[in-house]
Amino acid sequence: MSKPSFSRSLLSMAIGGLMVAGSMSGVANAAPTHDKQVIGYITQWEAWKGTSHGFSAKGEATHLNVDMDKYTILNFSFFGVAHDGSLHSGDLRNKQIYKPEVQQEPGPLLHPDVYSSWDFHILWGELEYIHQYPTNEPYDAENLAKVQAQGFVPHGSGWLHEPTGVTGQYPLPLKKAGGAPGLIELADQKGVKVMASIGGWSMSKHFAETAKDPVKMENFLKGVDQLMALGFHGIDIDWEYPGAGGMNFQGSPDDYAAFAFMLEKIRERIGPNKMLTACFAAAPSKLEGMDWVRLNNSLDYFNMMTYDLNGGWSAVSGHNAPLYDYPESESPDWNLDALKNYLVSQNVPLNKVTFGAAFYGRGVQTTEATTYLGAPTDKRTVNNEVDGPINSAVDLDNFKLFDGQPNYNYIVKNTAQWTEDWDANAKVPYKTKGKYFLSYDNEQSITDKAQYVVDNDLAGLIVWQVHGDIECKGSMIQHGSKLVECTNLSSPLAGAIDKVFSAAPIEPNDPPVVQPVAAQNVASGTDLAFSVTASDPEGAKLTYTVSKGTITATATGADVVYTAPVTGKDIVETLVVTVSDGKKSTSINVTVNVKGNGINTAPELTVPATATVIGGQAVELAITATDADQDKVTVTASQGVLSTLVNGSATLTFNAPKVTETTVENIVVTATDGTDTVSQTIAVTINVEAAADAWNANTIYNTGDEVSHKGAKYTAKWWTKGEEPGTSDVWAKAYGPGDTAWDATRVYNSGDIAEHGGKQYKAKWWTKGEEPGKAAVWQAL
Repeated sequence: MSKPSFSRSLLSMAIGGLMVAGSMSGVANAAPTHDKQVIGYITQWEAWKGTSHGFSAKGEATHLNVDMDKYTILNFSFFGVAHDGSLHSGDLRNKQIYKPEVQQEPGPLLHPDVYSSWDFHILWGELEYIHQYPTNEPYDAENLAKVQAQGFVPHGSGWLHEPTGVTGQYPLPLKKAGGAPGLIELADQKGVKVMASIGGWSMSKHFAETAKDPVKMENFLKGVDQLMALGFHGIDIDWEYPGAGGMNFQGSPDDYAAFAFMLEKIRERIGPNKMLTACFAAAPSKLEGMDWVRLNNSLDYFNMMTYDLNGGWSAVSGHNAPLYDYPESESPDWNLDALKNYLVSQNVPLNKVTFGAAFYGRGVQTTEATTYLGAPTDKRTVNNEVDGPINSAVDLDNFKLFDGQPNYNYIVKNTAQWTEDWDANAKVPYKTKGKYFLSYDNEQSITDKAQYVVDNDLAGLIVWQVHGDIECKGSMIQHGSKLVECTNLSSPLAGAIDKVFSAAPIEPNDPPVVQPVAAQNVASGTDLAFSVTASDPEGAKLTYTVSKGTITATATGADVVYTAPVTGKDIVETLVVTVSDGKKSTSINVTVNVKGNGINTAPELTVPATATVIGGQAVELAITATDADQDKVTVTASQGVLSTLVNGSATLTFNAPKVTETTVENIVVTATDGTDTVSQTIAVTINVEAAADAWNANTIYNTGDEVSHKGAKYTAKWWTKGEEPGTSDVWAKAYGPGDTAWDATRVYNSGDIAEHGGKQYKAKWWTKGEEPGKAAVWQAL
């Protein structure tokens, strides 16, 4: 059972009941009235950008400058996933994560430093700071009443916001009476939903291991609970990319099932009335392993990222987000129309599909002195802010501040001297200047894409990102130290989408009617055929999908053919048949009783043949074990800690001992179904631990940097210089598998073991500095 979430009304009361928007001068009237979804991504980092990035002032790119009458949903981006499955602020992303050996350490859900982060300013609105917890003295009575009314209590050396579980360091981010509202409250006033988006290109590394490990999955879901307590209307998962891999991780075929399982667990946790969406790659080759029927049962919308189809990685200059195929393209599948046709072939309900609208462009340099569409790109090693050193043709000469991806508002102001062209095949513009090629979208191409959505009965568009097209044509009003608000905001691309969607007629639609199918019987390993009868009240053409087997449309419905698994015992399978009219869908369950053949089938066990780890560190190994007879499978390992088998997947964690020379440990993994047993061996190579450089007070250290100091190893959580390890929170001490002695400076998570006073204790939840035997967080063993 999921932990209960605090309601938005409770959250508003807890933050003082002070979230009023009376001071807002540029308030939009309301969310759109059309029936399409316009989902805009609003990032936490864009607010740092000022005039050099095309904005009028630093702080312009916040929720106060989003035209909310143009959007139906806003996705606050991003929260990251740490290696233990817990969620953290995107501002705490490990900037060294592009390196193969680097992982993401846990961190606060909201960045606790109100000076170096916009998390609290965007989510809670205009703030006033209190630099220590008020005392219970007459002179401090007013401040004490404020912080108590907003739900803040002392917590360790910082504070805890009880309604949401958010913790932080001083100063207290107190909501200012009569100040500008936060993102969720402002959106609530306008009828706009706000989703918490998890992942993104640089924070997807730990998704797969989290989905496959029950302990990590529970940590993840606790983070989801906390996001819902903050008042978000739902969750958006941006795992880039299941099965295909992404930045600093390789995909695996079992990622697709893990992805579906994660979505199911989130849906179970947040309930049926909250929203759940997910982002998907736009290339069919990265989608082949998706179980669309299973995903459809969990998701409200499939957000297809139909942009980034060409860029610095491409062999020739091409379009970032073409609507249709064009002769110069490297692949006929890299466009919106091809993806739509693929989704139709997969029977994905188009009424739940959103396509991407890029409010930015991509620039590349080519080998041609006078470039053109389809010109060979000129690749070289560049240092990308996010990806680190990469081989790319990205244009850093003209768009260095954007890593070659300038916002539309910057393009409009800074490319007047470029030659502009229109590709009539792809239906997108592009610009050239010498050897440089720039692909982007303008009002005409965005209009064409919006019309395509209407013509094909798609759900709507996703916008990356909402501040890419804004321009302030009025004056700025200051709200506190961080927030500014434009009195006359222009959003031409968002306006183009709204114009098309608002002009489209809204037609009533009833879902298809599907007749129930009686239970079916079939023998092990043989084929079963049965028919489904369906009709549509409006007479629309119907499409059919089935969770297992094949399905073929007929004049009155569809014919299903299903091959039963080879099984020794009797089992029961459930087939889900889904019928869609392109806008709404209806599903029925068909029970299939499979008669076993009496012959036991041994479990199928898959483990990696080899693995490598540094002495003193842990390595996580993916284990899969399935049984054709659907017998319960038990998996054991000769060494390491094995997680519970979930949907046939488990994780073996091996804490390697420190070694003085390279050593190989053989770990034997065994699976049994109670009758037959199979075993596989993993050869784990343990390398000698590299010594960390000694800490130097004059050296600048960035997130993830390691040092040694006074016999211990430390890792920097963020930028630092001159702060001594062991005396400052910026340094995280590295602990080996055997370091169980309680340390007041160490962070312990739920389930961690510590020894103190000759006894062992287990942490019930996150804690730091609370002494075992005295604090309720510790349970004596």
